[in-house]
Amino acid sequence: MEDRAGARPSPSSPRRSPDAPFPVCVLRWPCGRGPWAGWWASRGLARMTGAPQPVRVLRAHTRDAQIRLSALDASPLWDGVRRSHPHLDPGACACLTELLCATALLQSRSLFSERLQMLIKGAGKARAVVADSWPDGTIRGVLDSGVPEAAEWVLAPGVLKVMRSNPTGQPYVGNLPLVEGGIQAQTEHYLQNSEQVQASVTLWCDLGTGEAGGLLVEPLPDCPPARLARLIQALDGLEVVPFWERTPEFLAAWIAQGQGSDEVAVTEVFYRCRCSRATLLDTLSGFSEEQKADLFVEPGLVEVRCDYCGQRYPIALEDLRKGDA
Repeated sequence: MEDRAGARPSPSSPRRSPDAPFPVCVLRWPCGRGPWAGWWASRGLARMTGAPQPVRVLRAHTRDAQIRLSALDASPLWDGVRRSHPHLDPGACACLTELLCATALLQSRSLFSERLQMLIKGAGKARAVVADSWPDGTIRGVLDSGVPEAAEWVLAPGVLKVMRSNPTGQPYVGNLPLVEGGIQAQTEHYLQNSEQVQASVTLWCDLGTGEAGGLLVEPLPDCPPARLARLIQALDGLEVVPFWERTPEFLAAWIAQGQGSDEVAVTEVFYRCRCSRATLLDTLSGFSEEQKADLFVEPGLVEVRCDYCGQRYPIALEDLRKGDA
């Protein structure tokens, strides 16, 4: 069994919950908040309350029938990352937010009809980053810190894995070595080499304001050179547009370049975990007796923390025995 990002303890688990992402363990203990908790708390950002806000993912095409696009305003994903991972520093939050954006953009190509997961393992400041998006509009993610002295959060050598799952068929898994560049470069590389799609991916996340978003643009095969040139000019010119102005509708109009665009679908996505006590007990019941003994060395409760959302579950050995009965 391959290594999992952020797994604690070290022995490999014989079974995972169906809700767990493909190479990452959702269990960790002890449950410390981490060295950056004070940084967030000093700015009033730790564990915000209130219902999560939706992310609007727009799928559209230009009226000249030459370009397909997906766009989203992902600032609520930044908020979700901060809520669920108060131990991460702002750079790590931005890295995870960008991968969540990329995952939602890829999933929009199927109009959210399947589950889509992305994993990046590399040699940068992030040892592993995982995003997990579901057809019901829930998305979650986790980042495992790597080399603090690295120049970038995502660095080769490493691997990008993309898994698509739907109820009617076998999962599709794409594996590619990391290329030079950040998450948007990895996503473009995946589309070109695994799905044979020529596309441009633009991702952004401001560390100071949390303004984040993404844009996926796909010129259709018969797009004439003159239209393609105008598209490239529009993408280059996007740099002058402030992040707060980059709403999905604005981006669709920007790419259309006066031709107009037609909406195909709008999907609301929420940063929300899928963990539960029942799922957790099902996962732990699959541990060997030796692994269970390692967990319950001392009498009493063991606190298990979900890596996706920080939810803590007190578990007793008797709880596992009930599940085995």
